[in-house]
Amino acid sequence: MLEKRFRAVPPQSFTANGTPNGVVTIAGEACTLFKVKQRVIITASTLPPLNLEVKEIDSEGNIQVGPVPDGKPGVNTSIDARTDVSAYTVVLGAAISANEQRRPSIDWAEAMRAMYEEEPTVAMRSVLVDECGDKINNTNPLPVAFDGTVSIGDVSIVEGGNTMTVNSDGSINVNIVSSSDTPGLIISHNEVTAVASGVETTLITLVSPSDTYRVEKIEVSGDNLAIFRVKLNGTTILDKRTWYANFNETFNFEAFNNGLLLSTGQILTVTVLHTRQFVGNFEVTVMAVN
Repeated sequence: MLEKRFRAVPPQSFTANGTPNGVVTIAGEACTLFKVKQRVIITASTLPPLNLEVKEIDSEGNIQVGPVPDGKPGVNTSIDARTDVSAYTVVLGAAISANEQRRPSIDWAEAMRAMYEEEPTVAMRSVLVDECGDKINNTNPLPVAFDGTVSIGDVSIVEGGNTMTVNSDGSINVNIVSSSDTPGLIISHNEVTAVASGVETTLITLVSPSDTYRVEKIEVSGDNLAIFRVKLNGTTILDKRTWYANFNETFNFEAFNNGLLLSTGQILTVTVLHTRQFVGNFEVTVMAVN
């Protein structure tokens, strides 16, 4: 397309016979070659050439032609007027062409009105279309051509300190863990009676069944003043003492990302030691999730 003129179009052969309603069909997308209101010439062997005007074009290669407006009031001035071109057939080698010519003028107000979207939108439309005016969408995607190579380096996805990597066979290092969205609370309770003075006594022993076993709380109590110790594989990691008017204590591990995480096979032990002159009774409850 030139700045102010339509470029000449060489003869395009009919792919179907012309119709009484002025329909001309050519190969490919006619809308990329011709424009509405463009002056065209239709020719065929043994028939005189017709000087006509393009009235309408669709994306299927159909061009509707009609008489050239003569500037006088009447049918020739209508965009709806059509010319019978049924005599121009494929057998006669019918073709349509156009000379280089000035583009028709369009009133500025008319052009603006065509783009305006009424209330409640109240905006100028901006829609991506192809050369035939059809909207770009899933059924008419934007054509993309590419001739080259795109190289993307290593891509890592890191979540919570864990990096996902792609193996040479295309697989990824994913660990599938079967667990409930809301794991149940595992409660282990034990009571020991007649605990002698000065003797550290084991109240409970638990062996972690997996690497996902978390101890959330340990509740201890008794009827004597005492010191309670929490041990991991025999090593004391925490202790608490009871005193008069307070014979109950809690070891709370929830702050450690919702529990003290144990590895498979680790041994958790809770012991008690008192120095009163008479025996005592003691209790322990361990609350954990797995």
